[in-house]
Amino acid sequence: MKPTNLASVATMTLVLIASIFPDLLQPPANAACCYFAAKDKDINQPGQKAFISWNPTQKAEAFTVQPKFEGNAVDFGMVIPTPARPKLDEMPRDFFKDLAIYTILMPLPQPIYTPWDPMPLQRPAPARAPGGGGPLSRSAMHAGSVRVLESGVVGSLDYKIIVADDATGLFQWLKQNHYSYAGDEATLQFYIKKRWFFTVMKIDPKQMKKAADGSYVGEVTPTRFAFASNQCIYPLKITQLSVKDKTDALFYVQAPDQMDLGGDWSFMHSYRQMYLTYMLGCSANPQQQQELQERDQWLSTQQRKDPRFETTKLEWAKQLRASELSVLEDPQKNFGQMGTGDLPPGAKVVALPDFLTAMKADSAKLNPVPEYWKQELVRMEDKYQPAQGMIVRYDSKSIGKGYIWTRYAWYPAREAPLADIKGLARLKGHLQQGQWLTKFRKVLRKDEMTQDMVLAVVPKAQEQTYIRIMPTSPP
Repeated sequence: MKPTNLASVATMTLVLIASIFPDLLQPPANAACCYFAAKDKDINQPGQKAFISWNPTQKAEAFTVQPKFEGNAVDFGMVIPTPARPKLDEMPRDFFKDLAIYTILMPLPQPIYTPWDPMPLQRPAPARAPGGGGPLSRSAMHAGSVRVLESGVVGSLDYKIIVADDATGLFQWLKQNHYSYAGDEATLQFYIKKRWFFTVMKIDPKQMKKAADGSYVGEVTPTRFAFASNQCIYPLKITQLSVKDKTDALFYVQAPDQMDLGGDWSFMHSYRQMYLTYMLGCSANPQQQQELQERDQWLSTQQRKDPRFETTKLEWAKQLRASELSVLEDPQKNFGQMGTGDLPPGAKVVALPDFLTAMKADSAKLNPVPEYWKQELVRMEDKYQPAQGMIVRYDSKSIGKGYIWTRYAWYPAREAPLADIKGLARLKGHLQQGQWLTKFRKVLRKDEMTQDMVLAVVPKAQEQTYIRIMPTSPP
């Protein structure tokens, strides 16, 4: 969806409220080259992104948001509701770019064909694409039914944390303080009835650079909101005001357990279908085959009831161990192979000299050695250099099953511009060892955004590292 007004590029919990906002925006260019990213819009396009951290033991949540805008508004602001009084902190300006690069998937494995590989009689047909707070401060300033609890500056943004007794009073306060609120009172009342807090922020586009046509172009400083909460919740209803038809929302969620959206919005509906089809193929056991059939039927039923229905797409998921965090200590050294993902059962990484020795030993058994194979043996030493990737030998029991048709495969290293790789060090301290980091994307229609989003724990037995060895990776 191309944004048509300033509000439409608000990050998920943000409602941009502009003094002047008639058809302000034009979409920017797609992502630059050199990246192998989940989606090119992940890095460079204005989007709705959030990084959510959840601590169920302490009942503490935090989310980081960063809206990007292009327009000619004189000034505008943001309204962010939270269930408790938040603590605001400035985050690194390239925080979301760093997260995107950190979770870039490696290119798909490339089969290494040899004269000894079995030729499949029939490859599996490609599956169809999945469908789609604390007590009030005594020093709080009273302004009618609105109380200003705190004023300050975070990064380059002036903010106020307020509470209100009723929507009419809050609506009037916004107007009196020169916030031209484009929403309705009913949405404000939705949060006031729940006794939520509101953080309002004013932004001066004159601090941003100007485009050739005179409009302002810029990204607001990423801001982290930390607060107490009894559940991992994300304010969604308020963003309905900013959406014309639908919006693309990208979430990174860090928690002790893998997190998902509940019910029909679970990413399992698309990921498990893809996993069972491509990862297991004909090796799926009867229980897995039944699950795939049931998921196919479920999706067909959903799309018959609602032709516009789209599943949530899982784009990266892993429990962060020392190896995953080592890239933050030395990005240039460890980025290339970081995120390899789980290898198939019995598969092993093979050093290049050992691989070449095995190839030459097998070749000695051929009489005569085909000319094309002699040339390939010479090319292999340059083609499969360790700095460019790794060689994996599959277990013989796996060959001919699922996606595996050769004894060996080449796993190319990940690539990105060196300056961007070095920037991953900025994530140090924000990503925590032992935590799950789950990245998923949901296209949200305006008519779906009637309640706030509550995230659910994935049961231990169902937790899944994202496997990139699929024809449709990323989903």
